[in-house]
Amino acid sequence: MEKKDFKDIFIKYLKDNGQRITNERILILNSALSMEDHFDADELYTKMRNDFIRVSRATVYNTLELMNNCDILSKHNFKGERARYEAKRGSKNHYHIICLSCNKIIEFENQSIDKSLLKVCKDKELKLLDYSIQVFASCESADDCKIGNEPCKK
Repeated sequence: MEKKDFKDIFIKYLKDNGQRITNERILILNSALSMEDHFDADELYTKMRNDFIRVSRATVYNTLELMNNCDILSKHNFKGERARYEAKRGSKNHYHIICLSCNKIIEFENQSIDKSLLKVCKDKELKLLDYSIQVFASCESADDCKIGNEPCKK
């Protein structure tokens, strides 16, 4: 999906739910969609400030919730951390492994898991609507961490 499609979805959602369509909300939408990895509201707010885009922190928090509600973003709570978001760019279901040592997040897909969940729901006469799987792990050696480009910080 392209940014224009997300903008159209967001504007329709705002109209349908009696919310104001403001320039700030569109700027936040564009900035959130430009984020590469998982991010929290403060990281987005800081990025926008660094890009000389002036919005209030409260507007960022509120707009992220609206974007989550209309399925533009996925909201995750990884083990007591602040809520983190990622754009739903038409990606397949995927899962997260979170390193508790360095807080890095690894995404992966697994069709076997998808099929198993569908089968369990079918066997129980349920319709699978949505799911999220989070795996918590720890680097075996902080000095020799293989996750990302930066060393672990234990």
